[in-house]
Amino acid sequence: MKKEILIALTACIILFSICFYLNISLGLGKAESDHDPSSVWLYGKHSLLIALAIVLPAFSGINIFRMAGWQFNPRWFVIAVAVGFFMGFGNRGGFDPRIPVMLVLALFHTFAMEFFFRTYLYRFLQPYFKWQYTSMILSSLFHGIIYLTEYPVWQLSVITKVGFVFLFTFLGILFSVSYKKSDSFYVPWVMHFFGVLKYGLLFK
Repeated sequence: MKKEILIALTACIILFSICFYLNISLGLGKAESDHDPSSVWLYGKHSLLIALAIVLPAFSGINIFRMAGWQFNPRWFVIAVAVGFFMGFGNRGGFDPRIPVMLVLALFHTFAMEFFFRTYLYRFLQPYFKWQYTSMILSSLFHGIIYLTEYPVWQLSVITKVGFVFLFTFLGILFSVSYKKSDSFYVPWVMHFFGVLKYGLLFK
């Protein structure tokens, strides 16, 4: 197994363990899942994701920012907004779009998630696998698995937990495909951002 893959696998296991311990065992996950601005763990968790995405590729001499893809793709940007907006209407655990601080937290949350799962686990690791879609599938699968450490999800039945893993794995693949097609980090980030806003609250 190549060094880069082993490092990523180890990081994922450690990350899952940390999130499970703090979210579930210590109970910090409730405030984080509620997007409470006073939750220190909310900032710590997402800062950790960003830090890992920057530091781990550096062991291989790679600047992750240079390979992220910062070009603006108008066509895919429109698609990202449309798809994300559609997703947001079905999101029961998202951010309240009526509150400015929630919009900032949503930007932070989605940037951290996309930077770690898509730019690092998917895009950075892609050349180290023989099949080009291996990193897409594995990064999306871990994207689904990490949601088991979310406080509300862990309280659900086993069947429902499995359903959540499949759901967020599918979303991970959707974000990855949009990333691959557009060659722009902004696309999965924007899609994810608009997808975590609870638009139903605008009509209350």
